[in-house]
Amino acid sequence: MTNNLSSKFLKVFLILTSLIVATTILSACGNDKPTEKPTLTLPPTWTPTPTVSATDTPKPTATPTSTPASTNTPVPPTEAPTDTPAPTATPKPKPVAKAIVTAPQANLRKGPGTTHPKAGVAKKGDALVIIGKNKAGDWWQVQFNDKPAWIYKNLVRAENAGGIKVAAAIPTPPPAPTAKPVPPTNTPQPVASNPCAKSGGGGCLWHLRSGPAFAPNVYGLKLTFGFVHGGRGDEAQGSYFVWLEKNGVKLPIPDSVRSWTGAKRSGPNGEYNYEYTVGLSDLPDKKIEGCYTGWVLNGYAEQDSPQFQFCVPDGQGEVWMLFDQN
Repeated sequence: MTNNLSSKFLKVFLILTSLIVATTILSACGNDKPTEKPTLTLPPTWTPTPTVSATDTPKPTATPTSTPASTNTPVPPTEAPTDTPAPTATPKPKPVAKAIVTAPQANLRKGPGTTHPKAGVAKKGDALVIIGKNKAGDWWQVQFNDKPAWIYKNLVRAENAGGIKVAAAIPTPPPAPTAKPVPPTNTPQPVASNPCAKSGGGGCLWHLRSGPAFAPNVYGLKLTFGFVHGGRGDEAQGSYFVWLEKNGVKLPIPDSVRSWTGAKRSGPNGEYNYEYTVGLSDLPDKKIEGCYTGWVLNGYAEQDSPQFQFCVPDGQGEVWMLFDQN
């Protein structure tokens, strides 16, 4: 019983002691004032003064300029851009159509044809301005001595003539001269002797079957004759040639050039087995166009055909004829 009272007394004593200590501590704390924190003042920063040498020139300090305040200035209305026309290309001049003479010489006519009178003569290399053509397209109308004239197209080389049109005014051929009537006479006509009397006594063996036909040639009179036997399927006959005259002058055709047997050659107008060209310098008037007279000669250089005649038109130069001995 005594022990229980002692234990309870001890517990009460300890509790009271604890309260007194706690009260003392709280009182001591409540009388202390808060300590103010000292303010730290930083010492001034030392700035070194730059040393300026006598030679160093201080650069001027740019003074800032104040930007003026923007004012509400009305902006004038801008005009709408106008379309600038694109520059037009300058057209190139049209090339001039020219006729370059390729023949040693070429006759110019007052119309498209050999029946028209001559208007002049052009030589090789002459360049004539083309101003028109005929409907057939085989004659050019050119400017010659400031006047229109006509030239056969096979005698020239045309340049830039693709757009040449038919001439508006084409001269018509002059009328053919009429032969004056010959008054009848009572004089008997002489009996023609046999021109082939010396040809083996059998008369003329050859006769003209076809031709003449012509083709262009500007280097001289080119003869392309055929000598065939019609009864043998136009078999080519050899060793024949011709005698030919112009204006009564014999042409220098050698006897050594003769027709050949066997295969024939083909020309623009037909087959032939005799060929020879008489140059311009060997023609009496130095011209290809004109009329010729001749006959066939046999292997003995004797006349073996009746006389024949042909006239070469202007611009032509190759003659084709076919002789038959059938």
